[in-house]
Amino acid sequence: MYKKWNDFYEEHPYWSVLIIVSVSSGITILIEYIVNRDFIVSGDFLEFGFYGVLFYTIGWLLLARRRVKKNKK
Repeated sequence: MYKKWNDFYEEHPYWSVLIIVSVSSGITILIEYIVNRDFIVSGDFLEFGFYGVLFYTIGWLLLARRRVKKNKK
């Protein structure tokens, strides 16, 4: 399975980042719902969660871009 994911990441680095972010967000929302029975707790919590996911996604996209450039050389 790891080899398949690695091959997919080599062929489609940006799609794999979007898949990682979607799955991790879904798991986080599920855990939050299980723990608190509501995934909307307060405005501050949602702001921090949104910015966390945003920076996480930007970081992964930059790493994917760097890897694509490195492979082209």
